[in-house]
Amino acid sequence: MATSQAGRDWLRTLWPASFKGMPFYFEQDKEEGGRGLVVHTFPNRDDPFVEDLGEEPRVYSGSAYVHGNSADALATALKAALASRGAGMLVVPYFGPVTVHCQSFERATQRDQMGYVAFELKFVRKGAASGLVSVPLLQNVGFVAADNLGSAVSTLFPQTIVTLGQPDHVVAAAADMIASAAAAIDVLRQGYPTAPAASAKLRDEVAGVITDVPDAINDGLAPGDAARALAARLIQAVRDLGSAMPAPSARQAALALAASFPSAHIMFNGVPYQASSARASVNAEAAARVARLAGLTAYAEAVLRTTFTSRPDGVTARGEVAERFEAELYDTTGAGNAALYLAIDQLRNAVINWLTRVINDLAPVITVESASIRPSLDLAWILYADPTRASELVARNNVRHPSFVPRVIEALAR
Repeated sequence: MATSQAGRDWLRTLWPASFKGMPFYFEQDKEEGGRGLVVHTFPNRDDPFVEDLGEEPRVYSGSAYVHGNSADALATALKAALASRGAGMLVVPYFGPVTVHCQSFERATQRDQMGYVAFELKFVRKGAASGLVSVPLLQNVGFVAADNLGSAVSTLFPQTIVTLGQPDHVVAAAADMIASAAAAIDVLRQGYPTAPAASAKLRDEVAGVITDVPDAINDGLAPGDAARALAARLIQAVRDLGSAMPAPSARQAALALAASFPSAHIMFNGVPYQASSARASVNAEAAARVARLAGLTAYAEAVLRTTFTSRPDGVTARGEVAERFEAELYDTTGAGNAALYLAIDQLRNAVINWLTRVINDLAPVITVESASIRPSLDLAWILYADPTRASELVARNNVRHPSFVPRVIEALAR
């Protein structure tokens, strides 16, 4: 069978180059893109955390020209199109049209090349219609992601514990762990500042969870709706506890709860849990994961409720969120955990996106040096023309007396 040996006629398949309808010729063109990656390194840790900030702006550049008897008029028209406001269609000979903004152009002519006008062009692909998503909207996305994670955890719980036809100690491994988590919530409720009305309601809810644990876990020796509802109640109790506290306290309490039920070394009543069998260990780990992820969910919501005052504070919080969620994602493996993995990842991304947006509006911290020790009111007026910010300087620098602020202090840049 004969086959054609003729090659592709490239010149016939190329698109004629133009921008906003103004034609020109590309002598050569380039396309540049990639991912915006920030590499975070940590002390005594060999593996860095690579934070993906999204796709880098797609840049198109190249050398172009117009020629002929009307090259001067063509060049003038092309310059007007390049300098005009708004995005337009760029036709790239190899790949066709793409919507871009002209970022810069440079015109060049030579005396011995009359009728030939050269340009160096640089375009950026059109992006979002608005500058940034609002902070409240991103915050709400985070709270919705927290709801989704809570639902995923409670749905998976009855699917991961083994109680059908098992001896008492296997069933008790899950029941005792859930009861222990409920008791831990009650300890945190009493140990951290909590709104009185919410505290009383939580006390009753925790008592009800502990009472209902045996029946919900046994549930006819085949856990289902009752076990799912029990996990959902436990998660909601932790989230309610966080909502009843100031955000900084809620962050500490939620992390304390999560740390009490680590994946590798499950704690029960303050000591490492020793499972009597492999199935008991499975049940204990499943129940511990409910408590741990409940704490992580409450921690994420507490971060979303935190008011950050400086850019370094926001950057630090973003790094902490990334690291804590990364550890949980690392332990969430297997096809059966796919939905849970996605829910954890979505909550992490939502909180990081919110923090990234917040950081953009925060003031950096600078070092201020004065000639002598001054009162905080005086410094606040010099720096901000606002004496009411004197307490801010005192708190940031741990000044013992507001009338004697050290010569070198930290302050917000604005």
